[in-house]
Amino acid sequence: MYKGKVLILEDDFVLADQLALVLENYSYQVLITTNSEMFFEELRIFNPDVILLDVFLVGSKLNGIQVLKHLKEEMDLNYKVIVVSGEVSTSQVREIRRLGAYHFIEKGSSFNTNQLLLHIDNAITLKRQEEEHIGLQIEVINLKKQFARSFPFIGESPEIQKVREQIHKLAEVDEDLFLTGETGTGKEVAANYYYISSKRFGKPFHTLNCSALTENSIESELFGHMKGSVSGATKNKVGFFEECSNGVLFLDEVTNLSMVAQSKILRAIENKEIQVVGGPMKKVNTSLIFATNADKSVLSDPNRFRQDLFYRIEGNIIELPPLRDRGEDVLLLMSFFLTSYSHRFNINEKLDLTTLKDHLLSYNWPGNIRELRNFCKFIMINEKNISNAIIIKHMEHKLKNKTEHIADGESPYISIPNLRQSVALYENDYLIHHLQANNWRVAKTAESIGIERTTLYKKIKQYGINIHDED
Repeated sequence: MYKGKVLILEDDFVLADQLALVLENYSYQVLITTNSEMFFEELRIFNPDVILLDVFLVGSKLNGIQVLKHLKEEMDLNYKVIVVSGEVSTSQVREIRRLGAYHFIEKGSSFNTNQLLLHIDNAITLKRQEEEHIGLQIEVINLKKQFARSFPFIGESPEIQKVREQIHKLAEVDEDLFLTGETGTGKEVAANYYYISSKRFGKPFHTLNCSALTENSIESELFGHMKGSVSGATKNKVGFFEECSNGVLFLDEVTNLSMVAQSKILRAIENKEIQVVGGPMKKVNTSLIFATNADKSVLSDPNRFRQDLFYRIEGNIIELPPLRDRGEDVLLLMSFFLTSYSHRFNINEKLDLTTLKDHLLSYNWPGNIRELRNFCKFIMINEKNISNAIIIKHMEHKLKNKTEHIADGESPYISIPNLRQSVALYENDYLIHHLQANNWRVAKTAESIGIERTTLYKKIKQYGINIHDED
């Protein structure tokens, strides 16, 4: 197996043959050319790792320095050039180096074959490392594109552009992030944008909804535990902090964490270490994204949120604007959702959403992006042909229902002829309403509406309610 490929451009036939013989004995594949025309004919086909180049080429259209200049300015491949030549002037040596030659070796009594072999070997090693690095860069770029398609941060309004800029700045300097905003404003999408913008991209990234944690499981989930340290711990468990060390951990609904857990998170931020339950202290390097849809009064309430933790991250708080404040972003988002669902439901839409601006902006979208997404999904499921008129019809129905319900409190479920469908629709809306009212905390919601937490989880699954979407 060859160690690499070497292309020789040398007008001295005897020297060229001698060099080729030595290189072939050391397992290099070698091709000799004697003038610039022949060299460029063979270059692309042979595709060498290293080029051995003479400066003074008798009978050649271009001399060695002109060949080197053409390689640097016109060729797009990563060739390593070692110039092997007789006496050259100081200015020529400077030019050779400026043009990016890997090394210069002078012919004559000081010429050393072993030194040449060492430089060739090192040049090939460097070339392959650079190509591997470029390959990894291309792979990361493609991965980022895939990630961005899965979590597109859509919007061109000044409000959302400012948010993107702030998030990007924090990600670049590896600062923790605290996202606030109404439910449905896109906190999960913003968290993923931070991850894409961060130098930690490609390292572990996990989302943990703190509302789903019980008081007994919080520390074990976050910091891990040792076998036998807690009830049911039959083996060691790695917590999310350790799992995401060198990566990013997204703690959604962080205001639902206990004060004890908050204090341990603060220590993890400040000291870069965690206390494993029943085990040792461990060093971690975890970047954190916090999120909550709780009112700002909750963050300033010392009984709900540790003030030392708040002061530690308050400079990194970014509030996501509600959809009603984002102007024509509603058109971009609707276009994205309808396009997405058109593939899913195989429906071809014929739309000019710009003419719907007044209709879409006449509604304040209290559920924000989540409500708009579900509105688009409802239309795509229930209509065979999507047009501007169809969307206007559904918007007017939405506005009419809202006005009528506010005016006389009439239930929208009375008009549904099928009892089972009416009850299911009511129960779905009822659960969403109370989950929102309790900041999507399942345990608290179950307690407030008088059912078991497991029962509520079953109903959430039954109705396809996603407590993480767009939040």
